Amino acid sequence: MSRLQKKKPASEKAKNRIETENKTDFSDSSSKLSNTKSSIVASPLKAKSEKSLVDAKAGAPNFFQKAMEFLREVKVELKKVTWPTRKQTTGTTIVVIVFVFILATFLGFFDFGLSKLVQVVLT
Repeated sequence: MSRLQKKKPASEKAKNRIETENKTDFSDSSSKLSNTKSSIVASPLKAKSEKSLVDAKAGAPNFFQKAMEFLREVKVELKKVTWPTRKQTTGTTIVVIVFVFILATFLGFFDFGLSKLVQVVLT
């Protein structure tokens, strides 16, 4: 995962607050799990739906959360790109076109020469 996804807390106080929140989240989910154990025997379908809710609350990102995070990172990275100016783009395009024509001319003459050589050898 990238460095941009998880920001580090600025102070120890913030770290302690986050750790406390995480501990309470886990204790809540463990109590829900203990409640679901008794419901597993009674109704397996109900237990599965409760288990998926516990997994979703535990922080397991689903497909849409991952996609949104990816798009946020793409946006951040695109802001870092140094885009060429119109003049630079035009100049490099012209250089590529000229080079392609020079190379095509060279290969055309080379092909013509080899074809004439083959005709002379075969006749």
